[in-house]
Amino acid sequence: MFLLIELLVLLGCLLAMVAASQVVAARLAVPESTLLCILGILVGTSYVAVNTVAPGFAHFFVEPLVNPNLPADAYLWIFLPPLLFQVALTVDVRSMMQDAAPILLLAVVAVIVATGLIGLALGGLSPYGWPVCLLIGAIVATTDPSAVVGIFREVGAPGRLIRLVEGESLLNDAAAIALVTVLMAMISDPSVPLSWESGLSSLSVSFGGGVLLGLIVGRITAFILPLLGEIALAETAFTLAIPYPVFLFGNEVLGVSGVVAVVVTALVINGLSHARLSRHNWNHLQLVWAQIASIAGAIVFLLASVRVPQMLSGMNWADVGYLLVAVLAALLARLAVLYLFLPLLSALRLSEPISHTYKLAITWGGLRGAVTLVLAMGMAENSSLPENSRHFIAIMATSFVLFSLLVNGSSLRTVIRKLGLDKLSPQEQALQQQAIELSTLDVEATVKRIASTFHIDPHIATEVNQRYRAHLASSALDLDAALPDRERLAIGLVTLAAREHELIRDYGSGIIGVANLDAMLRNTGKMIDEARTNGRIGYNRAARRILKPTLSYRLAVWLYRYGRWKGPLASALADHYELMICRRVVLERLRYYNASRLNPLLGERMAGILDSVLAARIELVDQDLRQTRTQFGQFTDLLERRLLWLFALRKGRAALEEMVAEQVISREVYNWVQKALDSAWRDGVERPDLHAHTFQPKPAASTQPTSDEESSPAPVAKSDAPSLTSVAAEAELAKLTVNPPRNTGEAEA
Repeated sequence: MFLLIELLVLLGCLLAMVAASQVVAARLAVPESTLLCILGILVGTSYVAVNTVAPGFAHFFVEPLVNPNLPADAYLWIFLPPLLFQVALTVDVRSMMQDAAPILLLAVVAVIVATGLIGLALGGLSPYGWPVCLLIGAIVATTDPSAVVGIFREVGAPGRLIRLVEGESLLNDAAAIALVTVLMAMISDPSVPLSWESGLSSLSVSFGGGVLLGLIVGRITAFILPLLGEIALAETAFTLAIPYPVFLFGNEVLGVSGVVAVVVTALVINGLSHARLSRHNWNHLQLVWAQIASIAGAIVFLLASVRVPQMLSGMNWADVGYLLVAVLAALLARLAVLYLFLPLLSALRLSEPISHTYKLAITWGGLRGAVTLVLAMGMAENSSLPENSRHFIAIMATSFVLFSLLVNGSSLRTVIRKLGLDKLSPQEQALQQQAIELSTLDVEATVKRIASTFHIDPHIATEVNQRYRAHLASSALDLDAALPDRERLAIGLVTLAAREHELIRDYGSGIIGVANLDAMLRNTGKMIDEARTNGRIGYNRAARRILKPTLSYRLAVWLYRYGRWKGPLASALADHYELMICRRVVLERLRYYNASRLNPLLGERMAGILDSVLAARIELVDQDLRQTRTQFGQFTDLLERRLLWLFALRKGRAALEEMVAEQVISREVYNWVQKALDSAWRDGVERPDLHAHTFQPKPAASTQPTSDEESSPAPVAKSDAPSLTSVAAEAELAKLTVNPPRNTGEAEA
């Protein structure tokens, strides 16, 4: 019982220290990791003094921090899986895939190169031998993104630079830990030959096995999540159950990298869950994981930093010299990878060129953090190493972390500014000024309206508006001169495609099939890429791809035409029709978005061009819908009836929720009606048994068909039959964000 009380008190103290550090770091604009490191060192250094003055307090509060009854590996087991899982769960996978080649180069090749150069440099000077020095190189090869990314975002560094650093740090932890594991296995077992060939072979098996395990678990998880009844709490709880079993199963059972498996699992879940979870549930999941990772990262950094004085005990001037050699070797390794290997990727067209300023920022931004400290603690307590080697590893790794945090971390903002990476491009500056001007006009009108409502002196409102405008320092500009038509059109098309990607997610939760959502989300990703590189032509080319009948659709038509097999055709037609309906509604919402948002930002003429692009896409979809209705009228009637029924249920739920919020009806009344709505939703969201119906075309006149005879698909012909996506229906659908019914007990946004 006393041990449990001690652990709970220790946890409370740690959380209080983390909260205080986060507040101070935010106010002083200091990286949180640097502040936690300093705080931990102070706690560890003051232990002797506190123990002399107040031994009871020191024994109860400080000693568990300095000398916890945990092996050093336990820190990795406890804290690393959720940290890596959360980072991989929040990154923009699609954007990261554009720079997959340079990210893999920085995350894997750079770790191997740094390990080799640091090991060779220290091995040639120190008396501790090549294996130990290579182990030091692997320990300090991993970087910590938390401080670096925070600084980059604060100074306004380019988004691609942030993605490169995030992607590198996401995978280089896994590569470094896998490399440390391989080196330790070779050092611990004298029968295993220490050679580059055997080391790389073992690393490949460990890394590749982790990737395969992560792909399998990620796919299984993505399949199970939609089966949890759209309950946000259940979905979040299920993801919380993933990292530790995957990590331990990979490490202890399969003998592969559990760290790699955890990262790949989270990346797969991240990439697939946008089409499987509602926006509300996905945001809830992200929020929970962000809080867990923030606390875990801060605690492990604090606990590791507390033991820094102990690990640095006995450091001498020779060790200082070895440290400087290791730092120089690490910088040279980073520069070699960035300036020798990255241009090769560009020459092979595997990556867009990366500027010299980016390379210098990445080089100087290679801060080390908690993972390096925890690995050093593990080596310091590993009995398979000689005592003097363990002490040397602890000193080198710990002092390397302190050097990177105190030297690189404190000067990184200055380096970013000197390199000019805190400045926006001319295109971004033009858009920024236009956005500021538009928001300023809106603010000025609002301030005047408020002043008039509350009878405030108009001169005061004018003074506030002038102060606001002066504070933002916005100035009028000629947008046509600042941004050429080609660039503005590309910006508008990319923005429309990105907005389309977000709107598509509103129609999940069973309304549109997961396969259709996946297809549309992938298609919008291609539209973004094509618009950036090939402008309007590329955008339209990518947008038309999804209209082409798939191989399964063509096969289903062939099977029905020649074998009267209705099942495959029913399923294929349902998928195709759902996709077209969803695409049609989203396009109408995009036209409204273009008129209300992009028109003021890009100008009326450019908004008109964008609207014509959307109108052409709508006409293609309408033509496809007319063809489908003409050929399979009775079939499409069932699908349209289902969609309108779901719309009616969602509209009714929204109206009732508004009544509860306005206290027109009680929560008890709402809960009673909600049960009926939930039951109707569960029945309605299921597709009708379409293969049991005929594929009759719609009759030319508004009369019932005289025969129920089946007919084969008729030739395509245009029809002016009333469409589900008429103007009135589109207006209603555009106003409504279609979400699944909220379940009892689900956390509110």
